[in-house]
Amino acid sequence: MNNRHGWRPSLYGCFLLLTLFLGLSARASEFCSRSDQDLLSKFEAPENRIAFQNDGGLGNGGVCWWHSRLQRSAIYLTQYAPSKPRPTETEARELVRKLVFFTQVVEIPGYANFSDFSKDFQPVLQKELNNWQLRDGFLYQQWIRGMYGRASMPAATLAKHMDRLYNKFLHSKPGLWVMAQLPGIPSHALLFIGMSKSDTGYHMRLIDSNYPVITRELDYHFGDRTIQLGDNEIFTPYPGFQSDLTKIEAALQSYCRTN
Repeated sequence: MNNRHGWRPSLYGCFLLLTLFLGLSARASEFCSRSDQDLLSKFEAPENRIAFQNDGGLGNGGVCWWHSRLQRSAIYLTQYAPSKPRPTETEARELVRKLVFFTQVVEIPGYANFSDFSKDFQPVLQKELNNWQLRDGFLYQQWIRGMYGRASMPAATLAKHMDRLYNKFLHSKPGLWVMAQLPGIPSHALLFIGMSKSDTGYHMRLIDSNYPVITRELDYHFGDRTIQLGDNEIFTPYPGFQSDLTKIEAALQSYCRTN
């Protein structure tokens, strides 16, 4: 009300502000206290996946490396506010760019999950993925990574290689990015979200950008010289882009310090 002492907010207004503040604080607290198991559950859920498969890129050869990197960034760095107005195309582009550069936690308004957002703004995401590929290819020469691996190797060598990969998986945050070296120069990318060892080999659960809404399961058996990816595809896995996780962790720490 207005009086000689000036305007004072009503008790009801103060209550609303306090409720809003507590609600935001509780959401931030929940977001910042996520365990690795919580994150794995997010990786597993189809509604958290990019809705469209690997496409576009140079010569329409796909953007699988960057599709997988964006998928991992979206799992770690997004929150949702479905009750708010949906973003414009320009606003959606800015949100995606923040995920591409791993700069900060983003709130996606008007949506409850990344699948629906990516479906509605597929052209925006695809353009950013294409641009990301171009930047990495021409500025940072990331294409060289796809030239050093081998799609198959002697059985004993591959066994040691898989042991090292398993150790890397165990000591990494959820969502290990892996280059799948195919025969020759071509390579693919996968996100390992599960890997277990048995007496006969390793079982792997992964997100494949060619089939983004399903979780693929592959097996390596001791004595194998390669891993079967599809009916006519073989590969050897090489982990990479761990520096992305360092940037993601820095963005999370910055957000959680101030919320």
